[in-house]
Amino acid sequence: MLEIYHRQYYGKISTEITYYFNINTRGTKKYYEVIYEWLSDGGYQYSRYRLELNQAIRNLERIENDVYRFTPKLFENIKAQRRLSVLTKFILYVISEVNSIPIYKLPKEVRYIHNGVESILSVNAFVKSTYELIPKFEKIYHQF
Repeated sequence: MLEIYHRQYYGKISTEITYYFNINTRGTKKYYEVIYEWLSDGGYQYSRYRLELNQAIRNLERIENDVYRFTPKLFENIKAQRRLSVLTKFILYVISEVNSIPIYKLPKEVRYIHNGVESILSVNAFVKSTYELIPKFEKIYHQF
């Protein structure tokens, strides 16, 4: 599991926010996970997106390097409440770019887990919202 972003805040309550990325291409299920952890004096929360993929992907090392390299730039340029969602869509975009596979062909299933409560999301809605963010992703991914 790769830690791709970490931030600590100090104040009345100290808080740590960490994002992790894990990709699995072994076995019958190919998927990647993006995990958000929030740890503070007041408690612990986590959220996770898990995308099962239709196709096998190549160039795992390049994908991990690009995600690690561009995540801080992504968070600087996109101010969103749902950073985990935007980061998950950005990783889908990176996988698509590196492997030359259209985005709509990649996801088979999208799951969102928040503190143990799991939801299965619409693949179609997830892909459509990813396409809406592509101009911003291209600016970040191709500019630097």
